[in-house]
Amino acid sequence: MKHVIELIEQKKREIAAHPFYRWMANGPTSLETRFDFAPILVNFIMSFSDMNKWFMRYPAPAGDLERTINRHTREDETHSRLFLEDWRKLGLDRRLGWSASDMIGWYYAGAETDVFREYGMEIMQMCTLNQDPLVRFAVMQSIEAWGHVFFTASAGVADALSQRSGVEYRYFGPYHLRREVGHLLFDGQLFAQAELDEGRRAQACALVRRLFDMILVKSDRLLRYAERVARDDEPPSTIRSPTAAPHGPRPDPGTTAGSPVRRRSERVAPEQERVQQVLEQRKRAAAEHPLFAWMRARDGQDPEEKLRRIALFWTPDCMGYRDLNVHALAYRRPADRFERAINRWALDLQSHHELYLRDWIALDMDRRLGWSASDTLEFYCASKHSEAQRRSMSSFVKLAFAYPEPVLRFWLMEALEASGEAFFENTRALARRVEAERPLRLDYLADRHALSHPALDPDDEADAVAFKAEALGDSGQEIAVGMINTVFDCLELQFSLSLELSKSKAALTA
Repeated sequence: MKHVIELIEQKKREIAAHPFYRWMANGPTSLETRFDFAPILVNFIMSFSDMNKWFMRYPAPAGDLERTINRHTREDETHSRLFLEDWRKLGLDRRLGWSASDMIGWYYAGAETDVFREYGMEIMQMCTLNQDPLVRFAVMQSIEAWGHVFFTASAGVADALSQRSGVEYRYFGPYHLRREVGHLLFDGQLFAQAELDEGRRAQACALVRRLFDMILVKSDRLLRYAERVARDDEPPSTIRSPTAAPHGPRPDPGTTAGSPVRRRSERVAPEQERVQQVLEQRKRAAAEHPLFAWMRARDGQDPEEKLRRIALFWTPDCMGYRDLNVHALAYRRPADRFERAINRWALDLQSHHELYLRDWIALDMDRRLGWSASDTLEFYCASKHSEAQRRSMSSFVKLAFAYPEPVLRFWLMEALEASGEAFFENTRALARRVEAERPLRLDYLADRHALSHPALDPDDEADAVAFKAEALGDSGQEIAVGMINTVFDCLELQFSLSLELSKSKAALTA
């Protein structure tokens, strides 16, 4: 392990020499605007709590090493609230002027934040695939080393600003730096004294090198963004929300059915029949959930208001589905027709978020909520109202990374899509009622998702893949059934929470 720690320290010294940290410590901008680069970090910082809870932490720790890691994750999961605290103290809401939809688009789908989201997913993959605490330590210690570099540079600036403003900035300032010094390496030398065999040492070192490659790219992006914001003195125009879809003729949702519908009607091999039966059973049970009875009820409540309450709760799922498909379900380098088939489906699914954000605008959610950027971050990234959605997404990401075989990944995607059938059947009915009465167009909630699907180059070999007709042994069947049950268990819990929030009188001021 000493070899791994020496490598981390070497990489830490290299990253400390990056010009971004000199810019942060001694940059040309005023102290009051030195942290205006904060928006580009929101994804890593706000998702770091979930990463600690559901990827780095061991659910049932075995031994001192795993217990030590768990103890450390409980400290690190609190940092996102410190970040929100500083964001508000620095006046970033006022200077940015972002609405809820601006922040939603930026956080879940912004071009500027994409690499941070991609690398966050890769870290989750590292934790999923490396259960050995000595190897996982290398991942966590590398992140801690970067944090020490970052907060060493930021603490002096924040302290100087505190002297001027009389306000303590706990995330960027000395308070956070002092807590970073107590990281894993100094926890009784438990890890430093451990021994690794050659295979685990090679794996740990490979992860360290990859992590610092990512940190280098992040540091480059931080510098580029910070310099541009300082030069232009305004947020980048790329975050601006889309306008609502134009009101006009609407295609029948049934006329745009894509490849997922075709896949569900394909022949099922005998050894996959049990898996298909479980899927159908869970679909039928989910369709009976009381949420859908509430959605269908002609109870005098405005159908547009019902859709607003649905949108309020389901944003992390509808917007987060993009990155689940882009960075977890799709193959980075597809090796065969099966992996290309998965990627072609994922390309369709990852486009739906664009329609959702337009529906959000059409429903006038920004004005009705009146949320600032930090209010939006707090609700969707750090509140009890969104914890179930974030935990569900973490479960789906884990399954995608743990089972990369195309047939199993197909069943995960099939379960995810099937779990939404009753949901969209009912949002479609509500959306059609609204569209019939008002000059609104709600393509996402009306289930016209195929309108956003990209035009794909022909690939007859991939399109001919019939996953349900492929071989799937006993262990594969058990995994596929487990995936289906996990997906539906997560979604049925969310249906219940969505109904509870939807019936709340304070739903749109939560």
